[in-house]
Amino acid sequence: MSRIPYPTDAELDDDARSLLAALPPLNVLRMFANAPAALGPLTDLGQAILLRAELDPRLRQIAILSVARATGSAYERAQHEQLSRMLGVDGAEVDAASAGDLQALDSDARLIARFAEAVARDVDAGEELTAAVLELLGRRRTTELVICCAWYSAVARIIATCGIEVEETLPTAGIDLEEWADAQAEPGTDKREGESR
Repeated sequence: MSRIPYPTDAELDDDARSLLAALPPLNVLRMFANAPAALGPLTDLGQAILLRAELDPRLRQIAILSVARATGSAYERAQHEQLSRMLGVDGAEVDAASAGDLQALDSDARLIARFAEAVARDVDAGEELTAAVLELLGRRRTTELVICCAWYSAVARIIATCGIEVEETLPTAGIDLEEWADAQAEPGTDKREGESR
């Protein structure tokens, strides 16, 4: 049972009910709805990271799993192990990132995992590690990675403090990610536009 009760549909305003209805029924999103003014901005940022960033999805998922491990977030781990596999990330890589077995990852993934863990654990990844990631990814994707790691570190703290439980059946099971991304995309935008190194 969560430490802070989830709001019921009857307790939500029309905007919050409508927004939650358009998203997977995740306990973490339902908890966000306890703070209705934050619900839209929080879900918008989460979707920007997952659906509209240029950062390679495989590296992003390795980063998120590394954050989940560093913060001890069983909820993030469960959700993102499943999502990683749905995105085609190799199962051995998913297991390695979740376990912190960096030697089982290739050099790029190992660097991303080290960076993500440092952001989650130490707040600052440090100059040398950040420079190495910048060399690998360029300015835009590195900044996206920093935001991703910081976001999931923050969400892990919300999950832990609110006592958010892992769903019995993970709500992301069976989601068509391309269809979801198309439905959430803002009309007239090109997610590939504006790359800079």
